[in-house]
Amino acid sequence: MGFLRNAWYPAAWDKDVTDGTVAIRIIDHPIVLFRDEHGQVKALFDACPHRFAPLSRGKVRDGRLVCGYHGLEFGGSGACLRNPHGKGAVSSALAVRSYPVAERYGMLWVWMGEAAQAEESKLPVLPLFDEPDQTWVYGQLDVNANYELVIDNLLDLTHVEFLHPFLASPGNSERTTFRARQDGDQVNAFYDVVNEPITGLFRLLWEGAEDFANLKAYMHWQAPANLSLQTGMSIRETVQPDDPRINIMHLLVPQSEDVTRYFWAAGRNKARDSREVSGMLHYGTQNAFVNEDEPMIAAVRSRMRSNDLLAHKPALLPIDEAAIRARRILKGMIDKEQRQPAD
Repeated sequence: MGFLRNAWYPAAWDKDVTDGTVAIRIIDHPIVLFRDEHGQVKALFDACPHRFAPLSRGKVRDGRLVCGYHGLEFGGSGACLRNPHGKGAVSSALAVRSYPVAERYGMLWVWMGEAAQAEESKLPVLPLFDEPDQTWVYGQLDVNANYELVIDNLLDLTHVEFLHPFLASPGNSERTTFRARQDGDQVNAFYDVVNEPITGLFRLLWEGAEDFANLKAYMHWQAPANLSLQTGMSIRETVQPDDPRINIMHLLVPQSEDVTRYFWAAGRNKARDSREVSGMLHYGTQNAFVNEDEPMIAAVRSRMRSNDLLAHKPALLPIDEAAIRARRILKGMIDKEQRQPAD
């Protein structure tokens, strides 16, 4: 099916791009990030046009990216600014492709399509990041599977009971009321559970003596691969702003057809100043992805002939509605883009 190209993809947390280079692959394009002389992050194709050495193996000097093989120097626009050999001739053939970069929510986003269409108004809108009462922890990992399989996993929270014992209690799936809704190109999956045993995760934030509460877990997907999860527990009928709440952001990068870079951020509104809770939340979140989700997703892929789930004619359940809607929307967007003539 290919990838959606005219889109902003997450590339790195802004805090992780310092005085060196950061390499990442986005939709099969090797990209190098660095800061120019003004401290602005720039993105270039990660190959020197001379002998194709990865520029990410070079160094940054005075805001220029210096190739580690023969010392050619490149600016943030991709132009070669210095050739240290012979008479120092610089031709247009020495230019490297540059990519538009924008920052939002502490994340650096790279536009992979036509540069003229790279409007910041098209950046993902993820309002959970804007909630003022949240303390955040951050992480990332690589998943050895296609990004759509990761999306399937995230939109289906009924697997939590069976794969993540820290996050759900036995019988959770039977007690869960599920519904899916599509709003334009956004897909929403709603999971509500009445009188649920307070989970190990929410015990970190729980301030009362209760053993049971009502649980909500609402996941929202935006193309191509950005997901926001709202969770909360309350002894009241619905979760209120002063109840314990945890927001988890899932920002996926299809590095290739078979590898996904997974950025995540988890925010909470209770025990906000506790380093111990931050450490436990970080460990619990990262551990769930690395040791529980990722091995299962990779195992699922090992039993498939290709990354096209629907081509395998899976026996779908009602809980699959959100994931199937997301797949169909994404395929429609990619097909439409591929039908458009190249400029």
